[in-house]
Amino acid sequence: MSLAAEAFVSQIAGKVPFIHVGNQVVSELGPIVQFTKAKGHSLSDGLDDVQRAEMKAYMELVNNMLLTAELYIQWCDNATAAEITRPRYSSPYSWPLNYILAYQKQWEVRRKMNAIGWAGKSLEQVYEDVSQCCQALSQRLGTQPYFFNKQPTELDALVFGHLFTILTTRLTNDELGERVKSFTNLLSFCRRIEQNYFEEQDRDSQSGASSRHSKGPSLM
Repeated sequence: MSLAAEAFVSQIAGKVPFIHVGNQVVSELGPIVQFTKAKGHSLSDGLDDVQRAEMKAYMELVNNMLLTAELYIQWCDNATAAEITRPRYSSPYSWPLNYILAYQKQWEVRRKMNAIGWAGKSLEQVYEDVSQCCQALSQRLGTQPYFFNKQPTELDALVFGHLFTILTTRLTNDELGERVKSFTNLLSFCRRIEQNYFEEQDRDSQSGASSRHSKGPSLM
């Protein structure tokens, strides 16, 4: 399986982000953090115990609110599921496996939403949950470049991953992205990380490779 295929399979299985190290693929943020820590690297080494606890609390908020909202909109909004999510999810497979797996995934997500009390929510309520989560993140970020001090931590990586996905993923309407864009410091935060850590990498890659390689989604 190619690296691109691994990335796509990881994405649709809910296992992003992922890193490819040698012959090993490590997926999801928690295992990646543990893997890099075992190699002697940690983004939160400079935090004290109180800051670490606060960082973990905000990461739980993001996972409980943003991740759940994304799953809800992708799989529980009928229009989005029919027009975008099921076709995208099933695209690597041939019929009838594509049909079976897509509906199986939708059933799993809807069962989860029912278990956590989200099944009865309307789209507007989910959008409001996202706004409240972004409000909390916006207040914590303030005018700082990153959530803690001047260097990014695991929280910055997690928030960027979710917000960037929301801002660059095509949906049946733009309401979710517009909710995020209303928090100007979060939008600037995403642009800052994209410019500092991804555009620079793209430039370095292009300097030694053909310019035919296409760039991924961008906020610019």
